[in-house]
Amino acid sequence: MKQSPLLYGVLLVLASELTFALISALIKYLSNDVSHVQLVFFRNLFALIPLLPWLIKHRSDAMQTSNFKLHLLRGLTGVGAMFIYTYVITTSNLVNAAMMLLLAPFFIPLIAHFWLRQYQNSATAISILIGFSGAYLCLTAKMSGQINGIELSLAMLILFGSMLTAISKSTISKMSKTEPSKRIVCYFSLIALFISAIFLPFDWQPLSWTNLALLVLLGITASLGQLMMTKAFTIAGASTIGLFSYSSILFAAILGALWWQQFPQMQWYVGASTIVIAGVVAFMFPPKKLQHNESKNSDSLTTAQKCA
Repeated sequence: MKQSPLLYGVLLVLASELTFALISALIKYLSNDVSHVQLVFFRNLFALIPLLPWLIKHRSDAMQTSNFKLHLLRGLTGVGAMFIYTYVITTSNLVNAAMMLLLAPFFIPLIAHFWLRQYQNSATAISILIGFSGAYLCLTAKMSGQINGIELSLAMLILFGSMLTAISKSTISKMSKTEPSKRIVCYFSLIALFISAIFLPFDWQPLSWTNLALLVLLGITASLGQLMMTKAFTIAGASTIGLFSYSSILFAAILGALWWQQFPQMQWYVGASTIVIAGVVAFMFPPKKLQHNESKNSDSLTTAQKCA
C-alpha cells in the first residue's frame, strides 16, 4: 500500500527534530573536551560528506552563482548564530538552546517586511507578541536545582542569536528563485569552515580518537537532519506539517531530563505552550499575498532551519 505523503512528511519532520536534539546533546557532551571553535569547524567539515556525490556529479557548475554577496551574508549570520547556539548549549541547557531556534520565526516577518518588502497582516503581529511573551516566560523560568533563572546577558544573547538565524533564513528566501538548496548548504559550510579555521589555531584542544569519531558523526547527522527536514517540507508543504517542528523543544526537554537531570519548572511549560500557540496563529492565518509562494519556497527555507 502506498504511503501517505502527509504521514511520510510528519515522520520525517519528527525524525529530523529528534536528530537535531540528539546533535545538541552530543555538542553539550563533547564541550567538556572540545572547544567551541572545533565544534563549529568539524561540524561543517563533516557535514559536506553527504553532499559529495552531488558536488562530484555537478562539479562543472555546482558552485557557480550570481548571488555571492547573499551567500556571504547567509554565511556570516549563520555562522554567528551557530557559535551562539553552541555557546548556549555548553554553558546553559538544551531547552534554552532550543528556544533560540524556536524564536527565529518570529523575527522573520519583521525582516521580510522591512527588507524583502513582503506584506504582513495583523495576525502575524499578534503571533509575534504572543511568541515573545512565551519566550519571556521560558527564559525567566528556573530549572530544577537552580535558585534563579538565566542571566539577562545570556537571555539577550539568545535573542540576538535568534535574530541572526532569522536573517540567515530570510537570505535563503531571497535566493530561493535561483539557487538550489544543496548549493546554499555548500556555500554556508565552506564559509563557516573558513571563518572557524581562522580561530582554530588559537582555540585548539587535543582530540582523542573517540571524540574525533563523534565529531564525524556530528557533522554527518547534522547534514542528514537538514536533508530530512527539506524532504519533509517538499513533499507535504510547510503549512501542513510545519507545526510538528515545535517537537524540538519537547525532545530537548526530554534529553535534558534523561541525560543531565535538568527538569524545567511549570512556568517553562506554560511559556513553551504559549510559543506553540503563537506558531499555530501564524500558520492558520498567513498573509494572503504570501500563501501562493509557500510551496515554492519551502525547500530553501527549511534547508537552513537549524542554522547550518
